[in-house]
Amino acid sequence: MSLKQQVLQLLENGRGQALSGQQLAQALGVSRASVWKSIKSLQQDGYQIIATTNKGYILQENNDILSEQSLRACLAPKYAGIDVVALKSTVSTNAEAMTRLISGQLKHGALIVADEQTGGRGRMGKTFFSPQKGIYMSVALCKSIENMQDVMIITPAAAVAAQRSIEKLAGIDTKIKWVNDLYIGKKKVCGILTQADIDFESGKAGTFIVGIGINFVEQNFPDDIKDKACSLFEGQPTITRSQLIADIYDNLMTLTDDLKSRSFMQEYKAHSMVIGKEISYTINREEKRGKVIDVDNDGGLVIQEGDNIRKLTCGEISIRSAENEWI
Repeated sequence: MSLKQQVLQLLENGRGQALSGQQLAQALGVSRASVWKSIKSLQQDGYQIIATTNKGYILQENNDILSEQSLRACLAPKYAGIDVVALKSTVSTNAEAMTRLISGQLKHGALIVADEQTGGRGRMGKTFFSPQKGIYMSVALCKSIENMQDVMIITPAAAVAAQRSIEKLAGIDTKIKWVNDLYIGKKKVCGILTQADIDFESGKAGTFIVGIGINFVEQNFPDDIKDKACSLFEGQPTITRSQLIADIYDNLMTLTDDLKSRSFMQEYKAHSMVIGKEISYTINREEKRGKVIDVDNDGGLVIQEGDNIRKLTCGEISIRSAENEWI
């Protein structure tokens, strides 16, 4: 870690507090002049660092530049040993994780984030609008799971993890659209994409990449989604992205450590926006409609079609709203 990064880590750890040049110099075993040069360089990079007479340097509470240092300052101490990668830009954090997996560089719990994605992807090959200042994070779960039902609920676990953190830190009650999206009202604010590395000899999945994308601040959405997407904050955010990412990470790791218990599925159902609603979906290229009467403990939709009950385990759905619109 460079001196500049070490200075940043100390400032992040004491965000909002004054640290004198002498304190920083002593902690790092360097001269005050070296510290000053690092501070100036960080300020040029956009960090909101105020130099106060007789007090020292203060990294502003609302400074929201994603970095390994900002994330480590927010992560719980038990995650001190995980790999954290913070990128200015990448095609997608899931693609970055897969590249590292292929080269043998990916470890369990690795966290990869980016300020923007140039080729963000969603389910079914769809694009995911990923401009600067959003949350784009991927987490590696390197664990062998033999039970396919356990595999199927990793995405619902991620949805609950994100829903919990958003409500806790931002005070916003999001709803879950089966299986992988979070909504505020009728607009999507978060998408989740889980990808697996399959061992074809054993038929088991040994590594899962969970990608979570959140529209954090107000954006100029493209015409095709501007009426379907929204952001967590329209004005000044009350939290930083690093705070939200770290909390989601903690929830995700905790929930996926205990998939067999299905402890979070009641929470998933409590925040579902599909239970009790009429939906449309496609099976074998045939469009069907029915009413969702439940989400089972394996994450499947239980749908009533007239006198018949059907379980849907994958696919895309549209929900009929109270205003007779399809969401």
